[in-house]
Amino acid sequence: MNTRLGAVALLIVLTACSTPAPPPAPATPTLRDLATVDACTLLVESDFAKPFTKAPEPLNEPLSCRWSIEGQRIWMSVENESLDQAKVRVVEGSELTVKGHKAWWGVQPNSSADDPSNIGVTVTELSADRVLVVTAEKTPRNYDVGSLSRTRSETVVQRLFT
Repeated sequence: MNTRLGAVALLIVLTACSTPAPPPAPATPTLRDLATVDACTLLVESDFAKPFTKAPEPLNEPLSCRWSIEGQRIWMSVENESLDQAKVRVVEGSELTVKGHKAWWGVQPNSSADDPSNIGVTVTELSADRVLVVTAEKTPRNYDVGSLSRTRSETVVQRLFT
């Protein structure tokens, strides 16, 4: 009987001294199946301060769309290339993190437009061989178009990962 009580007492002491199991790690967001994504639904009118001036327009490339808002245009596409390959789209860019993903962004004047404008491009790594490219154009040039491309990138990345 004393042996059983001793064993029970030892078990209670050992249990009380053991460290609790660590909490489960948070789930890592997973990229949605891009074959099921309608690019033109990744940004909605409430994501902008002003209403659309025309409906979102799918572009010729798969997983691409253009949104038009008064004085602004946003283009988005998912490309089959690495972040290093896509960096050439952004002249004199710099590193950035978008919702925990490596990104590259920059701003440049668009001298080919009828009205002077700035173009901001944010390229965000979705996977080793997929990037999200968000291009924003704002007329006139006195607007932080880089912020526009970055914030829209954050919104789309959040909607692409579950």
